[in-house]
Amino acid sequence: MNDQIVIKFQNLTKQYHDLVAVQNLNLEIMRGEILGFVGPNGAGKTTTMKMIGGLIKPTSGNIEISNGNGELINTRDFPNEVYQRFGFLIDLPAFYGKATPNQILSYFCKLLGVPKEKIQNQIDRVLEIVDLLKWKNKIIKEFSKGMTQRLGLAQTLVHDPDILILDEPQTGLDPAARVHVRDIMKKINKLGKTIFLSSHMLYEISEICDRIAIINRGQLIAVNTLANLEQKMTKKEIQCELLEPLTTTHVEKIKEDLNQKLKLYNVNAGQDFIFYDETMPGFNIFYDGKPTSRKEIHDILTFDMKLPIIGFSKVRTSRLEDLYLDLINKNEESLGVSLNNKKRRSKTK
Repeated sequence: MNDQIVIKFQNLTKQYHDLVAVQNLNLEIMRGEILGFVGPNGAGKTTTMKMIGGLIKPTSGNIEISNGNGELINTRDFPNEVYQRFGFLIDLPAFYGKATPNQILSYFCKLLGVPKEKIQNQIDRVLEIVDLLKWKNKIIKEFSKGMTQRLGLAQTLVHDPDILILDEPQTGLDPAARVHVRDIMKKINKLGKTIFLSSHMLYEISEICDRIAIINRGQLIAVNTLANLEQKMTKKEIQCELLEPLTTTHVEKIKEDLNQKLKLYNVNAGQDFIFYDETMPGFNIFYDGKPTSRKEIHDILTFDMKLPIIGFSKVRTSRLEDLYLDLINKNEESLGVSLNNKKRRSKTK
């Protein structure tokens, strides 16, 4: 990733009658990065993606795109030049079932102006990137959902765009297929492509993205690296794995002692912050997130209480989930909206 802007949203707004789907969105996407775009259903993610693609028009504001020479141009002024530099995968891809990948991609190459003499080499190249080369002459109706999604990625790449716009590319896939698609996106990014990716799969986002932008009710509420965003969290979690399971009586006694010894590190006064997980076995402890606090908690558990600890780590897989909920909750509170009593938004995602 470098400091050259390739997409810039300036006060981008889309309104349907009295419903504001996207409100004054200001965001810059840098060359070579993978930027994850996350938010609840109805937050405005897909609406934003469709405005980039020209499928719907903004009510107000601008979208500017790099022309490849370091200059930003408005998509309204130079639509044809702009869209040649993009590859779009919006919603689930659908292809004619009796066609083959070779036929489908040949059709898109012709539509997108790929020189005739380069078409077959380009098709083979992108099918190899998405691990479908050996399937290029097989009919698509025999493909799994994961293979169809990978063909969708190949279609976005076939004219060699600089920027990919991917809306929920892992939706509906089984875990193995999601990992496969994730690895392909990493491979594409290493080719120098910029990726703007929306998803509700927070763990997948945390595994692949350089930066994360969080949108709620049409408003951008945070954008940064995961590490920097994490510093804004009001609480973090430690996982303390024990050598062997504890009896119920022992658990309650230890929790009582821990509550007294660790109460200085509890950021939610009056609420439980220590939980026993019998499947681990061990304790999940929520604390203020300070490195010094983590060391002190470790020393109390190990040297003071002499617990048989075999693992002690800050939980990683739930970092983005906790951060996401923390920021969304704060935004809802600032708007005076109860998460348990908010109205569902319709026709935007």
